[in-house]
Amino acid sequence: MLNSKLLFNLIFIFSILSISFALFLEFVLGHEPCRLCVYQRIPYYLIIIIGIFNLLNNKFFDYLYLVIGFLLFIELLISGYHTLITFNFIEYSGCESASLPSDLSQLKEALLSDTLVVNCSNANLEFFGLPLSLYNTLFSIMFVLIIANHAYKKKI
Repeated sequence: MLNSKLLFNLIFIFSILSISFALFLEFVLGHEPCRLCVYQRIPYYLIIIIGIFNLLNNKFFDYLYLVIGFLLFIELLISGYHTLITFNFIEYSGCESASLPSDLSQLKEALLSDTLVVNCSNANLEFFGLPLSLYNTLFSIMFVLIIANHAYKKKI
């Protein structure tokens, strides 16, 4: 079974990898994120900051572990909501992002192909046929359940 410090470090590393992958998709491959995709990154950024703080000073580990559990729960809510929108269970018009191409020929092509606006219900990035928001939801559920299980066992 994982101990709390190992799990904390796994979540910290997972957050770094998730943010790195998201930034790679955005800046290297040119996939514009929707608004909720950007919101989903916020808990990961905070987890990374907390992880760095823990590396420098681990006197407050129990409190930081609790905060990370809370941030993962927030992440679960955001990514779950995003996934429901992606599968058209919920209607949300604010989940769009627009990026303007750098020259006129790309702009013309983008206007004709309707690729300027990225919408959650029209997820263009899938892995094994599933949108990335669903994977984020599943990882959040897994980490939240493991942390809840650890907290329950510590009370016993």
